[in-house]
Amino acid sequence: MASTNFEELFLLGRIIWVLVLTLLTLSYLTVGLRLWVRCRITKNPGWDDAAMLLTLMLFTCYCAFIIVITLRGGQAKLFNIDAIRVTLVYVQLSEVFYILTTTVFKISLGLFFLRVLTKRWQTYLFHTLLFVSATYGLFYTLTTIFTCGDPSKLANTLLDSKKCLPTAFILSTGYIYGTINVIADWTFVLIPICVLLESDLDKRSKISVSIVMALGAVGSVSSIMRMVYLKGLLYSSRGLTSNAIKATIWATAEPGTGIIAASIAILRPLIRSITTSVRGRASAYGGSKSSEEDTIALTSRGTASKKASVCSVESEDPWSPAEYGRANVQRVLTVQGGRTVLARV
Repeated sequence: MASTNFEELFLLGRIIWVLVLTLLTLSYLTVGLRLWVRCRITKNPGWDDAAMLLTLMLFTCYCAFIIVITLRGGQAKLFNIDAIRVTLVYVQLSEVFYILTTTVFKISLGLFFLRVLTKRWQTYLFHTLLFVSATYGLFYTLTTIFTCGDPSKLANTLLDSKKCLPTAFILSTGYIYGTINVIADWTFVLIPICVLLESDLDKRSKISVSIVMALGAVGSVSSIMRMVYLKGLLYSSRGLTSNAIKATIWATAEPGTGIIAASIAILRPLIRSITTSVRGRASAYGGSKSSEEDTIALTSRGTASKKASVCSVESEDPWSPAEYGRANVQRVLTVQGGRTVLARV
């Protein structure tokens, strides 16, 4: 049984490692493209872009702590009291940066969708959700930091489990925070989509933009799954548990997928620009090739000419196709894209 449990923990640790590196790489790539679009193409950067950049920095710090915890797990430093004392600090810091990351991300998402709202009640609702999300996020951060009183003595206090907040209170704050995240995610997406459907855009554009905007709520699925395994994040005398790692996996996926999806939603001008450029080049290439094929050499077998490809014309009128005979001057009559060209040989 112990061997099976260790193998499961090792496998989950490998999953976290790959997930963190993948999400970090894609996050930096998509946010970089997002800033490029806003600064160079649309030339309309906003506070939502600044908030997204801050979210990326916070997410990087969170991932750094997760990597440290994973490395300590690979070195078997999670299964004795002394190692747990140190690891608990990293765990607590990762939880703090998770909360900060998701809170700032909600602010960025809300500021972005505020750009498309047209009615007063919609704007009021979004501002209310932003205020509630930010306020409770701050409260949840402070609760996590001061769970057991003095943060500098977190490990000792948490191991004693005497001066910490009640378990029911800790779980309740986590569930409430997850619920707020889910509600905010779907509200931030569904209302703008409704506004979009009422706009004058064609049906195809409405569908494509709605799908892209709906990607902003992808993180809510991870938020729900994190709440399922939330109890695993509580300290256990048995040390690290598989539920703790599963909760960490979903906690990592939530802001990571959200950052990527929300940034992809901004890249439509870039995709349109690339598509237009490719079509323009393809059209130019096709037109050039068509022009070459339209070049027709008008030839005839002249009696005095030794070249079958040259038409010998006696008439002074180069456009006359009726008179053929001997001539000392050879001319080639060609048609290029509808234009006739006379050349001497």
